[in-house]
Amino acid sequence: MNWKSRVFLALLILLVGVHWAQAQYVIKGRVTDASNGDPVPFASVGLVGLNLGTTTNFQGEYTFHSKVLTDSLFVSFVGYKKRVKFIDKKKAFQEVDFQMDPAQRALQEIIVYSGENPAFKILRQVVKQRDVNDRNKLSAYEYDSYTKMELDVDNISEKLRNSKIMREIESSIKKFEKEAGEDGKPVIPTYISESISKFYYRESPKRKKEKIIKTNIKGVGVQDGGFISQLVGGNLIANYNFYQNYVPFFGKDFASPIGDNWKGNYKFFLGDTVNVDGHVCYQLDFDPKNTQDLVFTGQMWIDTTSFALVQIDAAIDKQANLNFIDKIKISQELEQVTDGAWLPSRTRFLIDIEELTKGSAGMLLKMYISNKGFVVNRPKPLEFYDLTSEVAEDAKEPDPEFWKYARYEPLSRQDLTAFALIDSVKNLPIVRTYVEIAEIALSGYKKFNDIEVGPYLSSIAVNRLEGARFRLGFRTNSNFDKHWILRGNVGFGTRDLVPKYSIEVNYLFSKAKWTIAGLRHSYDIERVGLTPELIGDNRLFYAFTRWGAFSGAFFRRESEAFFSTEVTKGLSFTAQMNTRSFDPLFRFQYRLNPELGNASPVQDYYQESFVTLEARFAKGETFIMNGNERITLATKRIPVVTFRYQRGFKGFLGGDFNYERFTLKAYQTFRLGTFGRSDYTLSLGYTPSNLPAPLLFPHLGNETLFFVRSAFSTMNYFEFVSDQFVSLQYNHNFEGLLFNRIPLIKKLKWRFIASGNLLWGSQRKENKDIMKDVNNPLKSKFLDMYSFDSLNPNVPYAEVGYGIDNIFKLFRIQAFHRLSYMDHGSPKAFRLMASVNFSF
Repeated sequence: MNWKSRVFLALLILLVGVHWAQAQYVIKGRVTDASNGDPVPFASVGLVGLNLGTTTNFQGEYTFHSKVLTDSLFVSFVGYKKRVKFIDKKKAFQEVDFQMDPAQRALQEIIVYSGENPAFKILRQVVKQRDVNDRNKLSAYEYDSYTKMELDVDNISEKLRNSKIMREIESSIKKFEKEAGEDGKPVIPTYISESISKFYYRESPKRKKEKIIKTNIKGVGVQDGGFISQLVGGNLIANYNFYQNYVPFFGKDFASPIGDNWKGNYKFFLGDTVNVDGHVCYQLDFDPKNTQDLVFTGQMWIDTTSFALVQIDAAIDKQANLNFIDKIKISQELEQVTDGAWLPSRTRFLIDIEELTKGSAGMLLKMYISNKGFVVNRPKPLEFYDLTSEVAEDAKEPDPEFWKYARYEPLSRQDLTAFALIDSVKNLPIVRTYVEIAEIALSGYKKFNDIEVGPYLSSIAVNRLEGARFRLGFRTNSNFDKHWILRGNVGFGTRDLVPKYSIEVNYLFSKAKWTIAGLRHSYDIERVGLTPELIGDNRLFYAFTRWGAFSGAFFRRESEAFFSTEVTKGLSFTAQMNTRSFDPLFRFQYRLNPELGNASPVQDYYQESFVTLEARFAKGETFIMNGNERITLATKRIPVVTFRYQRGFKGFLGGDFNYERFTLKAYQTFRLGTFGRSDYTLSLGYTPSNLPAPLLFPHLGNETLFFVRSAFSTMNYFEFVSDQFVSLQYNHNFEGLLFNRIPLIKKLKWRFIASGNLLWGSQRKENKDIMKDVNNPLKSKFLDMYSFDSLNPNVPYAEVGYGIDNIFKLFRIQAFHRLSYMDHGSPKAFRLMASVNFSF
């Protein structure tokens, strides 16, 4: 060995020795929530007795080097109990995982001797700089996204553990329990998925789109991942923005700790500064002033230079006015892009659903989203955003090689075990049976590959005209054909033995513009004022109206052809042509020539042929696709407006009338700050034509004991009919605002609700004369008489309601008072109504 080699070797030995002296010990591990396995980011990990340690990253992982060791290691984080574990001082490398138990947290008492809370100055700067840091200042942005979602069963009771289904999968469960750690509570994964997607956003006009490129889905009972793929894409569902005053999810609005009302909703405590990915940040802890309000508790990190939100960990516990929830947690890490705004780089979302009964189990939904490749201020053409969610044709095709390199981070050991567990249990007969029962309960249909049978809600009814009514229906799905859609049903009653039926054929031309055409023919029994076109989409109420006395019934034979298309985002047009008969089963007559008075001939049936043109405007409405159907994710802020024009033709396809009808309807739901959420429906109708009463506007009454939002609760069926009207129906839910302040009631989590309905309407003399004196009183066991009275144009029909929502987390009881037309017939001045209202 020459002298140069000797020098090099000596230096190498010296460097290794120095490194070994400087970093003799290495400790790494992962910190998770013991109750659900979710990572705990930014927890403090250190050696007991020494000022040495580090913090966990967004994945809950930590690594640190030390020249010395003590005999134990600790982890601590606000909202969790401190944990300490013994370590071996002789080992140079150790892996130590912690599972932390949640604890009730309370901010420290702050004594301010002069001035105000120092956190307030920082928060004012955050609000002041919002326009600079908020992503909504960008004209557009896009990024690549990886999403992982998992659905687990947790909090398994001893009774459930001993059930037949659990014994079937016991061996697989025990294997997975080991992955929870020695102090973790085991969970059973039932569904896990991954997706790679591209997300696009445009600010003006607001548009968003997610293209699902590839999915990897495994779940118990999952047959078609197309619909689920759009949900797990994540960015349409969990694209949370805390710069907004309220963070919405699951139909609720949670006040942001950096929204305009931060001071009224939260208590704050300023902690130490922390380095977060190169940004020196203020650490702010926040707690709600009222634990039952819809607010968060947690920590956030604010950049000391730009006053931007860099990371936030926000949780909602079971004390909040929510149903079926043990905990909700949102963790988000943001990244600054070239234009100065901050976009979400990583997001975790967790919702822990409590056990519904003592003998059942809870559910745990976890979602992780990682984004990269940000491109800003390059908006796409408007038509690019027409299809909000798009799934690639080969997205569901298995491709193990693709997933080897596509993931932004490798799967954890627990993820790999979860995939294996699902594979082992999903094909067990008892598991498939439970899944099928759940599918029928949720969708109302039983699926057989490319055809579905149902809905079971309408399969049976009992009324005095038909006796026991039986109905069997079906529909095809996208497995049958991606464009052709078939629907139909057959039914009969044991008393009348009259066959009823419906058949419908649709063709879906385009999902992007949602262009569809179809033909339908039906023959069935209906009720005046309670037909599907008047009731709308309330299928439960429609099914219920087929029970009981079944007054005002008539047979209707109808043929329809329609075409519908969305010409631009949020604006759709529909054209229909119908021919429809009216064959009443109660005493009904109208004058053919009302100008002749009593000398006019009368008729007890009619036929109408008409064309309908409809325009619907719903700005900002978002849809996802479920096979050949699309499901709305609601509309924000802007009212949904529908205008309809109908033109009847006498002599065409047997039509008896020339007429015109105009209707306009607007619906909107909106937030009233801390006072809760309101919604209203404004409706207008006008016909200049002279027609029998059923062809005017029969107002929807409600004689049942169940509350229906679109009906007038103290009005009887067919009590009033108008040829021109204006109505306003208003509902407000205080979301616990009032009851949350009452000590003995707030634990019940009741929610006060209030309603008010107004209706102005009238009939012209010509329309009154058509029905005048021809329907003589006639009562029998099966026949009723209806007068189709009109309202006084100067006196509105008015009713008010108030009540309690969220009784036993499911029921609503509401009282309604009728304020006008108290001398009309046999009015119900007061009605107490109930309904089942499932909400979080």
